[in-house]
Amino acid sequence: MDRRGIAETVGAALVSGGLAVVGLWLFADYVDWVLVVGLVACVAIATAANYRARTGHAENVAAEAPAETADNYEGHTQTAAGDGGTVSDDWTRDGPADAENDRVQ
Repeated sequence: MDRRGIAETVGAALVSGGLAVVGLWLFADYVDWVLVVGLVACVAIATAANYRARTGHAENVAAEAPAETADNYEGHTQTAAGDGGTVSDDWTRDGPADAENDRVQ
């Protein structure tokens, strides 16, 4: 795990532990340290698993995505409204519309 994952995991664990201590102290006037340590451990495990899942998914998407270059850039971008609209914009309820009639002149 990289530095960002470690920082997210430790940060979430410390915040949850601090909130647990404050909450127990305010509402129960007693801090059960076994409960706090268990909560911190569970939050750390869940945060680490969440981080690994997010970064793993991002790496998979990046590996499967086509490479955009200056030569094929137009093939990977959506047509702008000023360029004739998108395919879905060129259809009406009755069928394909004439794009020239829709333009403001």
